[in-house]
Amino acid sequence: MHFPVKSMLFASIMALPAPVFALEEIVDFGPNPGGLRMFLQRPSQPVDDMPLVVALHGCTMDAESFDNETGLAALGEAVPFVLLLAQQIPENQSNGCFRWYDKSHNRPGLGESASLLQMIDHALDTDEIDPERVHIMGLSAGGAMTSVMLANYPSRFAGGAIIAGLPFDCNRPRAAFDGWWSVLRASRRFLDGADAAYACGVKSGLAPVDRSPKTWAGYVTDVLETPPAVWPRLSIWQGGADDTVHPHNLDELTDQWTGLQPDLVDIPETDDTVDGATRRVWRLTSGDARLETWQIETLDHAVPVNQNATPPCGIGSADHMAEGTICAAQKILQFWGLAP
Repeated sequence: MHFPVKSMLFASIMALPAPVFALEEIVDFGPNPGGLRMFLQRPSQPVDDMPLVVALHGCTMDAESFDNETGLAALGEAVPFVLLLAQQIPENQSNGCFRWYDKSHNRPGLGESASLLQMIDHALDTDEIDPERVHIMGLSAGGAMTSVMLANYPSRFAGGAIIAGLPFDCNRPRAAFDGWWSVLRASRRFLDGADAAYACGVKSGLAPVDRSPKTWAGYVTDVLETPPAVWPRLSIWQGGADDTVHPHNLDELTDQWTGLQPDLVDIPETDDTVDGATRRVWRLTSGDARLETWQIETLDHAVPVNQNATPPCGIGSADHMAEGTICAAQKILQFWGLAP
């Protein structure tokens, strides 16, 4: 049996024990209206026109842990790709959450959205990166901020992945007359993000509002001057046992991204059970897979990792990582076409 050289190299590198990779902080990357920190991890053997993967951590996390614990660090060495990790600072948000819910930070050219795009532009200017292969992924608040970036600048990304995240611009009143949302919004100085938690189904026990695909899609197109010719290839992950982000957000995210792409086949082509997870795939009429969703009923608020797999992936004992039989980072890279 014969294997492609790239696949053999990938497997041999990833079969080694996962080392801790050092990150380089980039202090001066240009305008930074969101006040975020930027870190890069470059592969030890770079090649021309590498992909760029942007990774956004969840609340209470940081860049240094998120890269190694998810398996992204080792994957970046094996593929190879440049890994860009942004980090929130407590002076911005006391829980270390990206401010995906704030219009000062979730609109094109503003706040954290602008800072993240500036980080990407800096990496493109300084490293051997293919601008047509820029991808972004995140967990929880990082997943919600991934939604922001894909909605704000869809033509800049080839792919995205949202793990336990939220639809773009879900922070809206739950009904026509919603006094409670208005009270929470007015209290933002003391309860930063409470209005969004209530509106979007985060730690509130409330399911997100069931909006139509057309309505969800409109929230995105309202902030765009020109929609892209092709939307980013998107992978969405959600645990059925998640008591932080309500699991129904998977349905609303799916509605948003199918609503934006009328050429997608209405009924998913596949509805497979993969190692206990339900995977669904939507394709363009041309046959190109553009959207996949992964639903794992036993998964809580975490990234699926499998450190005992061949190749190994992630650190199952870390916070917000869930050891199992699926490596989310590797599956996502495969869907993007970056890994064998």
